[in-house]
Amino acid sequence: MLRRTALLMLLAPAALAQPAVTHEPMDPADAAPILGREVLDPAGQPAGRIVDVLVDNMGATRAAVVDFGGFLGIGQRRIAVAWRALFFNPATGSIVLQMSADAIAAAPDYKAGTPVLVTAPPLAPTPPPPK
Repeated sequence: MLRRTALLMLLAPAALAQPAVTHEPMDPADAAPILGREVLDPAGQPAGRIVDVLVDNMGATRAAVVDFGGFLGIGQRRIAVAWRALFFNPATGSIVLQMSADAIAAAPDYKAGTPVLVTAPPLAPTPPPPK
């Protein structure tokens, strides 16, 4: 299996260096349920598609590469978003990217084989446990 190492930097309110991550292809059988899936914006409108998944050297999922399309390749761009920025809704089967359009527009492009900058929303406070 081809292994490539990339530097992961988490862009949040302040840029924080993270340990190196391994960008290695997933087994197609494992990736099939995720790759190619449509990603919605917080308003429920189509935003892009998941085209890759990035894991760290321990195998933990760190980020998803989302292709924000365009038309016939014009205006197409890919960004790496933190895994925690994705909300998987089992009731509807949808995947919602919890980032604003401005945050997506400001995110650096993802280019395979180069250092990876992962864009993440600010950490939200933990909700209180249910009573």
